Amino acid sequence: MNKKGSARDVMFIGAVLFLLACGFFVLSFTSNRITDSLTNSPLNESAQATQALSDANTAVSKVDYIFLGVFIAFVLGLIITGWFIGGNPIFMFIYFLFVVIAVVIGAILSNFWETLSTASVFGTTVASLPIMNHIMLYLPFYLTVLGFIGIVVMFAKPQITGDVNYG
Repeated sequence: MNKKGSARDVMFIGAVLFLLACGFFVLSFTSNRITDSLTNSPLNESAQATQALSDANTAVSKVDYIFLGVFIAFVLGLIITGWFIGGNPIFMFIYFLFVVIAVVIGAILSNFWETLSTASVFGTTVASLPIMNHIMLYLPFYLTVLGFIGIVVMFAKPQITGDVNYG
């Protein structure tokens, strides 16, 4: 049986959040640069072009909330899969080691994010992504909390033995 939900999920969450944040950051930066240059162009003075560029800016401004939604989905997924997997308390130490490794990797990714987002070439792009910036700057803390939530959900649930008759 292929059961899902394990200690590796915390590392997976950290890596995917980092890649998604970098992608959204680059998308926001390039979109703002392209929109600014097209808005100031004499070729795009029509009302339709101005409206299209405004709509593009509005769509890109939503990536911060998309990132928050993905983060919440990962948290709920970790809780749900942790509940449905059978966890033996003997393996709690191994899960804890995976969480520690995830936190160390999260610290490295967080430092890289800080270096990337504060680079002068990107200007004030990070100011338009406050939720994503907060989560990425404090990624090790979030991964620690997620890891301990996963430990509690996986190993502290009541053990149901035998067949349960619901009818």
